Amino acid sequence: MSKIAGSTKGYKHRPEFGLSRKGNLNPMFGMKNSKEFIEMQLTDKRGSYNPLFGKIKSPSTLSKITKIVYVYNCLDMSLIGEYSTVNCAKKIKMGKDTLTKYIKSGLPFKGKIFSREKLH
Repeated sequence: MSKIAGSTKGYKHRPEFGLSRKGNLNPMFGMKNSKEFIEMQLTDKRGSYNPLFGKIKSPSTLSKITKIVYVYNCLDMSLIGEYSTVNCAKKIKMGKDTLTKYIKSGLPFKGKIFSREKLH
C-alpha cells in the first residue's frame, strides 16, 4: 500500500516482482520484429508524410471531438457564451489547465463560471 493516495512514491515491489519479468520469463523475450515493422516505427509521420495529412474532417466528426465550455456571469448566472476549450482559454486569457480546474471545481474565475453542461 502506498503512503499517499494516488502516489506510488515510497512503494516497494516484492523481490519476486522483478525476478518474474527478467530474461526468458518476460513475455517479449526472444521475439524478433520484422523489417517492415521496424521501418514503420522509424518513419517520419509529420506533415505530408502523415496518412491523415490534408484530409478534411466532417462537421459531425468535429462536433464529436470538440469539447464545448459554457461561460456564465457569476452574479446573475446569465449565459455569456459557449466556446470550444481552446477558444475559451484564449478569450478569457487563461491556461487550459486553469480552465479545466475551474470547470471541475465549479468556482468562479474573474467573475465567470465555467461548465461543460448548460446550467439552465
